Amino acid sequence: MNVAIFVRVSTLDQKNNTDSVETHIERGKLYAKSKEWNVVKIYNLAGVSGKSTINHLQTKQMFDDIRSSKVEGIIISSLSRLARNTSELLEYSKFFEDHNASLISINESLDTSTSGGKFFYTLLSALSTYEREITYERQMASLNYRRKQGKFTGGMVSYGYKIVDSEVVINEEEAPVRRLIYDLFLEHQRMSTVANELNKRGYITRKNRPWSDTTIRRLLKNTDAKGIRKCNYQGQRSKDNPSGLKAQTEWQHLPCPALISEKKWDEVNAIIRDQEKGSKQRQPLNKRVHLFTGYIKCNKGHKMIIQSKSKRYTCKHCKFGIDKDDLEDVFLGRIKRFLISDEELSEYNTSNSHEIQMKHDEIEFVEIELSKLEQKLESLIDLNTQGQIPTKGFKKHYEPIFVRKESLEVTIKDLKKELELLEEAKISFDVIANKSIGFYNNWEHLDRGEKRYIVESITNEIIFDNKTIKFKLKQIAPLSSLELNPNGQQRSTILLLGVKRLK
Repeated sequence: MNVAIFVRVSTLDQKNNTDSVETHIERGKLYAKSKEWNVVKIYNLAGVSGKSTINHLQTKQMFDDIRSSKVEGIIISSLSRLARNTSELLEYSKFFEDHNASLISINESLDTSTSGGKFFYTLLSALSTYEREITYERQMASLNYRRKQGKFTGGMVSYGYKIVDSEVVINEEEAPVRRLIYDLFLEHQRMSTVANELNKRGYITRKNRPWSDTTIRRLLKNTDAKGIRKCNYQGQRSKDNPSGLKAQTEWQHLPCPALISEKKWDEVNAIIRDQEKGSKQRQPLNKRVHLFTGYIKCNKGHKMIIQSKSKRYTCKHCKFGIDKDDLEDVFLGRIKRFLISDEELSEYNTSNSHEIQMKHDEIEFVEIELSKLEQKLESLIDLNTQGQIPTKGFKKHYEPIFVRKESLEVTIKDLKKELELLEEAKISFDVIANKSIGFYNNWEHLDRGEKRYIVESITNEIIFDNKTIKFKLKQIAPLSSLELNPNGQQRSTILLLGVKRLK
């Protein structure tokens, strides 16, 4: 088994000649020899206090060597050499256990590669669980007691309030603005108007940002303004509970100073409820707008719109327009020519192969650089172990190279993800090309909402100068996931993949 010796001797021990690095190293080597183990590394933490060692540079190097299986076990003179506080000792033991590495302490006759040593891991794990549970129970008991007393238990308070001596009190600087929000809403009954009015008057939020209708809505609906503060409603977010809200039976409502009367709060929120009820009954926006609304412009940049009872997109500034059905035919024809063109598809295929090769070359270059850095780091460690680089000067040489190494590892990971996406695109290329013709032959079977979704997905803008139409499209590809039902109708799922930018 390949093992390493972990040595930590405090400055005071060395000064009093009660302990030395050499003594620990020699003791570890003799123990390894008796077990016929190979000593491949020495981690020297001379002059380091036992208060905290887990973030030391030598400790991090030890972790890296264990992860890469260069070292299978660590020899220490005693557990106190490794850590003198329980939390760090638990962290060390968990790391060794997770990576199947042995921890050998000579004084305690501990060897976690044996059955007796494995029991040590079990004992520490039980101790860790017990400590966490006790700590959690104490925290929850304290929080519940403070909540019952009506005291603040942490978190943010809304605009208009502040915390003083663990009590929620009115913020006299913000309170007038919070009250003004309710007055403005009763006057205009539009949250965007309230936000604009506050911004015009020079008011800003607590985070020094302009007011928005979302912020106005949240403050108007918050019950703390009428003297009821909602607590203990936020829990952990999960797949089953994406909002993170606890069950309403766990919520608590505590009194706090009121900013407005309950009557005014009820009046405001009655208006909001009526507005929300009405908005749900209105038709969705994408069912009311026309196919190219918001995308077609004249050559001077003005948006072209369809007036009521008209069938033409018209620029009210330039006074010219185009029939909406004609524009749809031109749009479909241009996209179809691109996707079915052998020349353009071949050009994409060649370009994609070239990009894949370039990405392979880039990864290879970075991996070579990473290998060089790893060799430099190993050389520095060997020189330090041999005493050719003093401990004080070691960090100066080691740390910049180690930081660069970590940066290259992240770069390689990102490059490999990019390569994977390129290769997936190439594999799906033939399938995409074969299905594109079938899709465009069934364009007429799509409802207007599906057509609008396609326009939004692939279009940046359309420019019309009364003679020619210029399409500026996003990265697009044939709609490869489109399939037909037995009756010839298109299924609802539509997928867009990137192929080429049209100019």
